[in-house]
Amino acid sequence: MKWLINLLRGYVELHAAGAFPERLLNLCAQNRLQFWKLRWLDETSFTFRVALRDRKRLDGLAQRAMCELRETGRRGAAVVAERMVERRWGFLAGLAFCFLAVSFLSRFLLVIEVTGNDTVPTAVILSQLHRVGVRPGAYGPAIRELEAANDALRGLPELSYLAVNIYGARAEVVVRERDQKPELLDEETPADVVARADGIIEDIQTDAGRPLFQDGDIVVKGEVLITGDLDLKEPEYGTVDLGHLIVHAAGSVTARTWRVLEETIPLAAWGKAYTGEERTGYGIKILWFELDFLQNSSISGGRYDKITRTEQLSLFGRAIPVWLTTTVLRAYELEERPVDQEEAALRLEQILSSRLEQLMEAGHGEVLQTDFVASEAGGRLTVTLLAECREEIGRTVERDGSVGRIYGTPQGDAGAGG
Repeated sequence: MKWLINLLRGYVELHAAGAFPERLLNLCAQNRLQFWKLRWLDETSFTFRVALRDRKRLDGLAQRAMCELRETGRRGAAVVAERMVERRWGFLAGLAFCFLAVSFLSRFLLVIEVTGNDTVPTAVILSQLHRVGVRPGAYGPAIRELEAANDALRGLPELSYLAVNIYGARAEVVVRERDQKPELLDEETPADVVARADGIIEDIQTDAGRPLFQDGDIVVKGEVLITGDLDLKEPEYGTVDLGHLIVHAAGSVTARTWRVLEETIPLAAWGKAYTGEERTGYGIKILWFELDFLQNSSISGGRYDKITRTEQLSLFGRAIPVWLTTTVLRAYELEERPVDQEEAALRLEQILSSRLEQLMEAGHGEVLQTDFVASEAGGRLTVTLLAECREEIGRTVERDGSVGRIYGTPQGDAGAGG
C-alpha cells in the first residue's frame, strides 16, 4: 500500500556523490525526511528515492553534507499533473475562459420557446416580443417580465393571455388565444337569398323572408330564392292598406347542380437544361452577427437556380441561436420541350378536382358523379370536368334601404341580381 501512496503523490530518483555520503543519510534521518530504495554504487555514491514534496529540503541537507545531487528521474501522478500544467497552460487558460464565458453568456437569452398557440403563428408572437426587447441576445436580468408581457399583449389582439418566464438563457412564453366571437346576423339591412349556381331545388328552408320557389323547381344563377319583401294581407273586405314588411331574408336552399370546369395547357413548354456549372456557399448567423461566404460567388449567363437551406443548430437537444446556411447556385439554359400529354392531362384533372373541392367546401356540398373529357386543338390540351353535385346554392345579397314596414310597391318586387 505504501508504494501506491508514493506513486500517487510522486517521487524523485536521485544520485548522491561525495567524500562522506553517509552524512547525507544521517541528516535525512535527523530531519525526518523519508527516503527509500537506497542502493550503494560504491563507497562515495549511492541512489535513493524521496517524495516530490521533500525535493527542495533535500538540496539544503546535501549542501551541509558536502554532497552533489543529480536527478535521474521523476515518477508518479503528481509529476504527470505538473507536466500537463507546464506544457498545456494554454488549454487550461482556454478552459478557464470557457467557464467564465459560459457563466457570462448564461445571463443572455439564447432560446425563446412559445407554447399554447394554435392559430396565431409563432413567428408573429416572436416578432412582437422582439419589439418589446425579448429576443435572442438580450440581457436577461434587465428584462422586466411582467411589463414585457403586457406590452407584447397590447400588440396581439388575438391573444387573451401572455406570460414571459426567464430561466437563465431560456425564455418561456406561455400564451392563450382569445375565443372568437360568433358572427351576429345583421337584421337591420334588407337582403335577399339569391342562387349562386343553376340547379334543381331539393330542399328549401326559410328562417326569415318569403320563398319564391318550391322543391323540384329549376332555378338559374342570380334568381332570388327567398325574398325579404313580405306582403301583409289585408283582412277580407278590409279597406286599409297594410303595406309590405321588409326584412333581412335568411334560409338554406339545397339543390342538385351540374358543374362544368375547364383548364388548358400548351403542348410545348420551355424547360431548364442544367449546364453542370455549380457554386456552393455557406453562411453562419450567431445571434445578430451574420457572415456570408457566398458574396463573391457568381454564375455566368445570369440564369441559375438558387437553393438555400438554413438549419438551426442544437446543443444537448435544445435549439441555440446559431444558424448555418448552405446556398447552392445551379446554372441552366432554356430549351423548348414537348409536354407529355398523359402527364399533362393528369395534372389538369388534379387542378380541376381541387377547384371543384373548393366550390363544394364553400357550398357545404358533395360530389355525386364526375367525368373528364380531354381534347387537343391549336397546340393546346384542354380538359373539361363535368360534375353532378348536391350543394347549398343560396347566398345573401344585401340591398339599399332599411328594414320595417313600407306602403306602396316594394323595391324588391323586381328581384335581385347575382
